[in-house]
Amino acid sequence: MNATEHEELRIFAERFMHFMNLWTIYKDMLTGHYKPSYGEMLTASDPAPIDNGKWPVNITMMFVLYAYFYSLVEDSDEGLNGFRVWREVWPREKAAIDAVETRVAPFRDRLRLFRNRMGFHGSRTRSHEAAAFELFDKHSGTEVYDAMRIFKHLGAGLLGLDRATFQKNPEEQQRFRAWIDEAASGAVAQSQTA
Repeated sequence: MNATEHEELRIFAERFMHFMNLWTIYKDMLTGHYKPSYGEMLTASDPAPIDNGKWPVNITMMFVLYAYFYSLVEDSDEGLNGFRVWREVWPREKAAIDAVETRVAPFRDRLRLFRNRMGFHGSRTRSHEAAAFELFDKHSGTEVYDAMRIFKHLGAGLLGLDRATFQKNPEEQQRFRAWIDEAASGAVAQSQTA
């Protein structure tokens, strides 16, 4: 099946590109390539933002990125789930898709709570909001960031391979085949160290 004939994949690909844009902004903020025109940035040596009365822009971007990421891996029949879509379109890549999903699965439920109570929907009380922070109690920012990076890498590889196959470009097919394999092996390696 050509990916362009699969409606849910087209919707996923659009959201995936927005995720890639958010990823780029967040990464550029963290690495100093982008400085917001207004607002402050939280650094590792700063006290907690609530304690110092500041609301750093990079924390806001992290909230948006995490919430948006969940919208790509939502585990419900009504929601968009990239893993499900990928398996339908690229069944031969099941092993790579499974490896990356195994890496994301341990914090998917906490990402849902984070998205619902902090990221997009919000809470009316601090007690309702508190469950959102279980994500950070149970998983390091590095763990979530690395899993998103692997997910991004696999998604780009699958979409790139599909395009290269459609264009009958064997060099590009080989390049994106390597991306898919790198994502799978990276996910396995991350799972073994977690």
